[in-house]
Amino acid sequence: MSIAKFKDMGLDVAAAEAMPEEVSQFKVVTRRFFRHKLAVGSMIVLGVVILIAICAPLLSSFSPTELEVGSDFLSPGSRSEDGRLHLLGTDALGRDYWARIIYAARISLTVALSAQLIVSCIGIIIGSVSGYTGGVIDIIVMRAVEFLLTIPALPLLLIISSLIIQNQDAIPVPELIKNFLAKLLLIQPRDSVQVFLLIVVLAGLGWMADSRLMRGVVLSLKEQPFVEASKAMGASSARIIITHLVPNALAPMIVSASLGLAGFIIYEASLSFLGFGIQDPTPTWGNMLSATQSYMFQHPWLPLVSGTPIFLCTLTINFIGDGLRDALDPRLKL
Repeated sequence: MSIAKFKDMGLDVAAAEAMPEEVSQFKVVTRRFFRHKLAVGSMIVLGVVILIAICAPLLSSFSPTELEVGSDFLSPGSRSEDGRLHLLGTDALGRDYWARIIYAARISLTVALSAQLIVSCIGIIIGSVSGYTGGVIDIIVMRAVEFLLTIPALPLLLIISSLIIQNQDAIPVPELIKNFLAKLLLIQPRDSVQVFLLIVVLAGLGWMADSRLMRGVVLSLKEQPFVEASKAMGASSARIIITHLVPNALAPMIVSASLGLAGFIIYEASLSFLGFGIQDPTPTWGNMLSATQSYMFQHPWLPLVSGTPIFLCTLTINFIGDGLRDALDPRLKL
C-alpha cells in the first residue's frame, strides 16, 4: 500500500515507510531469473538464432535448394560465378550452406516448438483430469501411461516415422495446414506434409512424462483449502481444474516444457540424420548432418556447420530451463 493511502486513512506514515514494498509474483520471478547469468546469456543467444531464422530470406541471396553446377564443396568465403558470396561454402550439390542452415533453423525450431506446445497441452489436460478425478479413471490412465513409458522412444519413433514416410501420400492432411506450413517455412506444400507428420509423431509419443508431472502437482494441490472452498461454493470440477489447479501447476510445467524443447530438437535431428525424418531437399539440421557423412574426412568442416546449431540451441535451452527452475522455485529467497 502506498504512503499516500496511509495518509488518507490517517495511519502512521513512519509505520508505512517501515513496511516492505509489495512486489508482484512476476517481478519476483523476473528478478530471480536475471540473477542467473548463464540463463540470461543463453536467452540472448537463442533469441539471435530465432531472429536469424525469421529473417532468413533477408540474410541470404541464395535459395536453400538452388543448385550451382560445378561449384560443389566451395570453401567458406568463396564467390559464385555471378559474384554472390558463399559465406559458409557449398555442399556436394553446389547449394549454399549458409542459406540451408538458416532456412533449416525455421524448420527444425518450428517442429520442436510445435511438438512441445502440443505435448504440454495434452499433458496438462490428461494429467489434471486424471489427478483431480482419481479412482478408476486415474488408475486406467496412469497404468496406460506407465506402459507406454516402458517402450523405448527412439526405436518406436523410427518405426512409426518409416511407416508414415512410406505412406505419406495415403495420409490425408488438410490443405489449410499444408499451405500454412508451406508459407511459414518457405517450402513447397508437398514438403510441408513431412513436417506436419513429424510434429504429430513427436507429439503423439512425448506427452506421457508431462501428464505424470501434471498429475503429481494436481494431487498435491487438490487437498489445499482453496480447492475445498471452491467445492463448498458449488464450483464444478471443470471450473476448479481450469481456474485453480492448472494456473497453480504451470510453474513446473513451464520448466518441463523448456527442458523438453531441447529434447525435441535432438529427436528431430536424430530422425532426419537416420533418414526417417524430413527428407532432402527440404533442409533440416539433421538431414544436413547426415549428408556430410560421406565427405567428412575430405571436408572435416562440413559436420561442424550443421552440428553447431544443434549443439548451441540444446545447450542454451537447457541453461534457460535451469534459470526458470530456479526462478520459479518458491523455496528460494528473494
